[in-house]
Amino acid sequence: MRQHSWWVWITPALSIAILAIVAWHFRTFDFQQLIAVVPKSPLFWGVFVIYYMTGIVFDFIIFRWLWGIPLEGMVALARKNVSNQLLVDYLGEAYFYSWARKKVKMTTSPFGAVKDVAILSAFVSNIVTLVMMAMVYPFARTFNLGLTSTALAASVGVITLISLIVALFSKHIFSLSKGQLWGISALHAVRLIVSNVLMAVLWSIALPQVALGWWLVLATAKMLLGRLPLISNKDVIFAAFAVLVVGNDKEIQILMALMATLMLLTHLLVGAALAIGDLVTLPPRRGKAD
Repeated sequence: MRQHSWWVWITPALSIAILAIVAWHFRTFDFQQLIAVVPKSPLFWGVFVIYYMTGIVFDFIIFRWLWGIPLEGMVALARKNVSNQLLVDYLGEAYFYSWARKKVKMTTSPFGAVKDVAILSAFVSNIVTLVMMAMVYPFARTFNLGLTSTALAASVGVITLISLIVALFSKHIFSLSKGQLWGISALHAVRLIVSNVLMAVLWSIALPQVALGWWLVLATAKMLLGRLPLISNKDVIFAAFAVLVVGNDKEIQILMALMATLMLLTHLLVGAALAIGDLVTLPPRRGKAD
């Protein structure tokens, strides 16, 4: 299969960009402060690793089913995840597309499948958000969290409109078969559930005095707020709701800051390891591509 010359440079270019981001963040990173507040429990770290890997593993299951990708696809999907998180959304999909073109033997272009999986991920998240909003809205109205009805209605309207467009024009948008689309959607839904449960378990380990059930409620609330496009001050609203549930403002702030820092640090470390590995093993150029 003939490769466009610029695809050859996408991996080293991503690697250099990720290393630059890592260096930028690490220049002021306060490791002593992080060590002082991070939980020492081995269970916390075990669950954290599983939580971090959840999206990568489910992506691997999907593309293993679609294409039969080898185990090394986990590394490519980890790089996809890091690229999306540290650089630009969907840049990781562009990288994974180039990887698939080189590593997976297919009679058709893998672009359609990569596109479909990405769109279905957002679509399923939107549908879950709409369902959960319908369930929790009667209760949310009783709390004064700074969440205006106008902003909420507008956000729900945007999500609904996008979801309707995807549903109505699905035949023109998607290239995979109906069975594959339903299967991928189901896997995305399971991924959302698993991720929220693992997040709740992490919070519960860090603050065991709060019942796991309340952490599940908070994990769901965080997911919902994250999907609402026109809501400002999401962190403030979530913190206000968390304080109502947990009742300790300081501990909640420390925990949320800790989790955000740990996720960023993990992205940086994984990204740096993959980037260095790519640059070290980069094959020499042999002139023009065949």
